[in-house]
Amino acid sequence: MKKNKLTVAPFDDIHLIGINSTLVDYKLAYHFNNTLKFNFIRLNEILLDNVLPYAFFYYNAGENHNAFNLVAMRNKEHVCVKLNPQIDYLLIVREHITDEKLNQLVKGVRGLNGVTYAYLMDLSKVPALDILLERIEMHELECLETLNH
Repeated sequence: MKKNKLTVAPFDDIHLIGINSTLVDYKLAYHFNNTLKFNFIRLNEILLDNVLPYAFFYYNAGENHNAFNLVAMRNKEHVCVKLNPQIDYLLIVREHITDEKLNQLVKGVRGLNGVTYAYLMDLSKVPALDILLERIEMHELECLETLNH
């Protein structure tokens, strides 16, 4: 008897946009807020590699809309994850988004001042990001819990 195996991706409804930029984190967040009409707020820095802090921004577009994280992947001394092509920031898009809106978002990010390039990342081709995404998700929950108290 043949058994069917159900596999569930650990990060359903998550899209990743890798960003290479010459800007420092708060200036990039400013351009997101100003040009793309986001409302990023800076939360506590995140220890992605358990050693050095990295900038962490959060924006929730409201009920039935997307939540976003903008996370620095490098700081002055260190690159958190070595990827090819190398990225400076990771934009995480949570919740369902249509392909059309996602493509518009990538195009909008590419058009931001100081962005060298931006691309949609395939999570299945970068398994090293799984653990990183778990840390980011836990960090976000801790930060939001602190904000709500």
